[in-house]
Amino acid sequence: MTAAGSPSARRAAASLLSRTGWEPEPRQLLFAGNGRQAIAAAIAALVPPGERLGVETLTYPLVKGIAARLGVTLVPLAMDDAGLLPAALAAAPPLRAVYLQPTLHNPLGITLPDERRTELAAILDQRDMYAIEDGIYGFLRPDQPPLAALAPERAIMVDSLSKRLAPGLTLGFLVAPAQLTARVATALRSGTWMASRFALDAATQWMSDGTAAEIERTKRHDAAVRQRIAAEQLAGFSVRADPCAYHCWWELPEPWRAETFVAAAARRGISVTPAGAFAVGPGHAPNAVRLALSSPPTDTLSQALGVLGELANGTPDDAGPD
Repeated sequence: MTAAGSPSARRAAASLLSRTGWEPEPRQLLFAGNGRQAIAAAIAALVPPGERLGVETLTYPLVKGIAARLGVTLVPLAMDDAGLLPAALAAAPPLRAVYLQPTLHNPLGITLPDERRTELAAILDQRDMYAIEDGIYGFLRPDQPPLAALAPERAIMVDSLSKRLAPGLTLGFLVAPAQLTARVATALRSGTWMASRFALDAATQWMSDGTAAEIERTKRHDAAVRQRIAAEQLAGFSVRADPCAYHCWWELPEPWRAETFVAAAARRGISVTPAGAFAVGPGHAPNAVRLALSSPPTDTLSQALGVLGELANGTPDDAGPD
């Protein structure tokens, strides 16, 4: 197992992770067993037990579990329709770091505007704070440079192969500022979150010979097709979606409540995730669900979304157990 990998692995990963206007420095690349472990290592490196990590009010659910295991307190930061509010970060209590998803946010699917990224980068400098940038869906928007491009000394960029290529090939990436590389590598080793030699060698081959890039291009086309299917089947509903994303956010109509809708969908063999799974801290979660679009065949997806649309047009009383 290794944190730094080989020079050829770092070069191949740097090329794969690059986006318009940004290419990571290979010497600053580290490898984890998967994306979740990369996030855990970044948090462990930056936030000691008992300290605070800022997060968006709706966030990747596994971050809540990682923080609990590491003894880290999460502080929810307000968002609007464009994403994290810079004013919320500026006014937050002392934080050791902030975890955020600037591109194709999970679950909302939104991407932070460039001017807001610039504001956030300035606040990170002003507050002497680091960001953990989750860029796992960034390959679907290669035209959008990460926050790390604006704050290279303030952001640890986290990514993985499982969404890009296949769930079975797990490999996590961290691009850390030079002054943090040793600290992050130590966190990877102490948490036993390093990549296996087999996964790293297999991934290096795919990244080097163009296989990974070709699969990425195919997935970008596939995501666009699936979003069109969702738009057609759920026309007339309040659905927030990026045409490049593999998920969408559905604000349910009255009289539905998210948990009731999830249960009714499950009785029809369809799994959707309620907003409460993504909410951080106390308070009322939005009356919404996240729809993951990537797994089923497109004809199955279309049929399932049609069933969900019919369900939402009824009432919970109509959707009782058969």
